[in-house]
Amino acid sequence: MPQHSLSDLGQVAYLAYSEATGGLTHDGRPMPAWDDLGDTVQGAWIAAAAAVAAHTVDDQAAADDKQEASR
Repeated sequence: MPQHSLSDLGQVAYLAYSEATGGLTHDGRPMPAWDDLGDTVQGAWIAAAAAVAAHTVDDQAAADDKQEASR
């Protein structure tokens, strides 16, 4: 499985959100491009992606532990 930087994952999440909302913010305005978000908002998307990635890793580790215990 390829490794992706958290910045890349944050951008992917932002683009998925944009696609799901028709490119509009929660209040109906056009979403800015990723590069126009600024460090704070990009950082928030990166933090969200990091949380999802950590949760996924934790879930996989728990599944691996369960499988190992059943052997």
